[in-house]
Amino acid sequence: MDARAKMVRDILRASDQYLVPFFQRHYAWTQKHWERLYDDIMVLQEDDLRTQHFLGPLVCTPFKPIPGEVTPYQLIDGQQRLSTIMVILAALRDLAGERGHKELADEIAEDYLVHKRQKGLGRYKVLPRLGDREAFFAVVDGGNSDQYSNYGIVEAWQYFRDRIAGYVLDES
Repeated sequence: MDARAKMVRDILRASDQYLVPFFQRHYAWTQKHWERLYDDIMVLQEDDLRTQHFLGPLVCTPFKPIPGEVTPYQLIDGQQRLSTIMVILAALRDLAGERGHKELADEIAEDYLVHKRQKGLGRYKVLPRLGDREAFFAVVDGGNSDQYSNYGIVEAWQYFRDRIAGYVLDES
């Protein structure tokens, strides 16, 4: 077993893909989880002395690597946290794009959300289990997610989008 600390940015900037296996539960985080994570992020942002936050372990196992393609890992533990981080990044990307910061929006998308040179399912850095994928893809791709509005992933995206938009408006 290879246990080591890694920054989320290093995990997401790598050319790896995290697959949520079918035996894992669907996305189940709710507002109480989102609020806690948002509060933790705000503490990091506001406290000059704190530069890191322990998000918890991601337990992964290699899964049928194919030369020349992204390296897949089954995400055994941490799928709720990693999926939520992806949703937060999608909300940041969308707000940056809406406010005229196209370069920042592109950087978030291309460096953290997708493998920009891959096609199909290999394009996504996190591949949720069936039943969550379509809503997740709508959020990550920045498309119309209205038909998935009752999915937790889309509700999380809306929650973080609203919170971040309110924070930015208060600071400007």
